[in-house]
Amino acid sequence: MYRLFLLLLVLLICLATLALGGPWWVPAVGALVCAGLLPVWRRAGFYFPFLAAVMVWGCYAGYLHLMSEGRLGDRLAVTFGVPTGWVLVVLTALFGGITAGLGGLFGSSLRIALQGGKR
Repeated sequence: MYRLFLLLLVLLICLATLALGGPWWVPAVGALVCAGLLPVWRRAGFYFPFLAAVMVWGCYAGYLHLMSEGRLGDRLAVTFGVPTGWVLVVLTALFGGITAGLGGLFGSSLRIALQGGKR
């Protein structure tokens, strides 16, 4: 049950970050705090924030790619050396997911270490 709360909280944090124009690292800090407060395992502390951030960042990057009719993504794809703008959308989603997932993993690991238990 706590994993669902973790997923929803990180989804809301990612959406709020995009809506308010916050920096890219805010979902990692939010995942750290949420996974530190909720009693989740280390794997769930990584996978659920990762999934939430991949969904949000992927949808937002895809939306931006579609709204610019592919021009922005394709120009940046040439700059970064990837074949198309859609590959860049996928890479953006994975980077956002890894960032939030590592924040959640750190938060759950820190909570477990401070409690002195093995989980």
